[in-house]
Amino acid sequence: MRQAGTATDTATGMATGMATAMAAMTRRKAEPRHLAIALAAWGALAQAQDGAAGAGRGLTVAPRLSVMQSWTDNLQLTEQNKDAALVTTLAPGLSITANNGSLRGTLDYTLNGIAYLKSDQPSRVQNALTANARAELVSQTLFVDMKANIGQQSSSAFGLQSAPTSGSQGAVSNLANPNQRETMTLAVSPSLRGMLGGWATYELRGDYTQTEARGSSLGDSRGNAGSLRLSQANAGLLGWWLQVSTQQFKSAAAPANRDTSLRLGMNYRPDPDWTFTANVGRERSNYLGASQSSGTTAGASAEWTPTVRTRLGADWQRHDYGSSHALTAEHRLQRAALRYTDSQSTMLGNTGGGGGARTNYDLFFLLYASREPDPIKRDLLVRSELLRLGLSPDGVAATGFLSSGPSRLRTQQLALTLQGVRTTLTAQLTRSLSSRLGSNQNGGDLANTSRVEQRSYSLSAGYQLTPTSGLSLVASRQETQGDNANQSTQLTSWFANWTGRLGSRMDMQLGVRRSQYEGSTPYTENAAYASLTQQF
Repeated sequence: MRQAGTATDTATGMATGMATAMAAMTRRKAEPRHLAIALAAWGALAQAQDGAAGAGRGLTVAPRLSVMQSWTDNLQLTEQNKDAALVTTLAPGLSITANNGSLRGTLDYTLNGIAYLKSDQPSRVQNALTANARAELVSQTLFVDMKANIGQQSSSAFGLQSAPTSGSQGAVSNLANPNQRETMTLAVSPSLRGMLGGWATYELRGDYTQTEARGSSLGDSRGNAGSLRLSQANAGLLGWWLQVSTQQFKSAAAPANRDTSLRLGMNYRPDPDWTFTANVGRERSNYLGASQSSGTTAGASAEWTPTVRTRLGADWQRHDYGSSHALTAEHRLQRAALRYTDSQSTMLGNTGGGGGARTNYDLFFLLYASREPDPIKRDLLVRSELLRLGLSPDGVAATGFLSSGPSRLRTQQLALTLQGVRTTLTAQLTRSLSSRLGSNQNGGDLANTSRVEQRSYSLSAGYQLTPTSGLSLVASRQETQGDNANQSTQLTSWFANWTGRLGSRMDMQLGVRRSQYEGSTPYTENAAYASLTQQF
């Protein structure tokens, strides 16, 4: 990693170039250019921030190049006539961190070029992107929040499932699975904050979201929302707030959904450790059908934070189309983190695991909260630690599937991380239940079944052999069940990885994998892989 003396110009050029290349590779119709715009906007914001803060300050750029060679005995994921093949993956990547001035955030992008040897499978490319940033355009007044993500998602929860190949910088899905789609999501939220006289604060916020699935129109959607919130200034024991909001969500495979609400609420804080909130209002939506319906909405929430290491929270909101709730309990020790979540909410568009810590990165980000409070510095610390342990940052990702229209999602998750002097143990149990909302509103799996239940279990162990090498073992299982007996799948996978550092800027990983799938087309698959990553 190097400081950006002229790194801002480098970051801008590389981000814009990558954006253009990525848009060309992922485009299947003329309009999906929002991710290119997102990356170019990051570069422009970085340049503006660096100009304000002074050259060479607040921005770090870390290019890298990875080469992975893997062998699989079942590239086509079939039980009969297995197709053994060698797979070569060339993956240039870039990490950008902004931690000063008007821009704060992180961006990590990888372009995976995948070539198949001793197989008729055509070469292809995969994109992997995680970006999260906040730009303060006018001090304490005008902000822009931006999130962008590219990853692999199952088109159908009941279709063919496969395990990714775990690399030191992330996972890549290089098997011939026709049920996987590259899904791209962008969210941009500008907000304006200020005071009204001396009696209230205001926040005017807009939200724009867009999702596209490569090779399918099922997951494509666009959403627009706006809200205005007034809150009592200098509130003490009691404080009031008023919020009006509206949103519109359009999906390529379902009718448009709209929602408008007006809520009045009160906050009560008898103690610094306790916060209570109650609200009541009116809401109008068409989530249950084509016609608009109105009703009363009400809710209450409470949060208790007795220490900086412990947090308990509960929230319940009543809606005519179905009530929502969120329960959270988390506790951190010096070398342990425990988190439990139980949430139910209305989803618009693609359905996936919601809430809670869903990946190795999420769990370690929670574990290291006390060691490094700054989220930007903690991001670098977590990625470095996962690399040392040989664990993929996006390992054990939450399950999900492409969908359209409104649905109800109930998610329960228990996650535990224990860290010793050399050993780290991570366990996750997740259950998600997706059910359709209304009639003739959904596309995808929820058009053929009233519910999709997904359960995932994972256990990983990392052991530090030397200061520069480590061994990791991962066992995972994913189960899916629908209304009918033939709507059932089960994928069990085992991984073993060794990771070592060759010099100050080069990392190597060796690994093996075994997967067993039970569904409409059962199979077993074994693989071995090696990767080499050079940091610049």
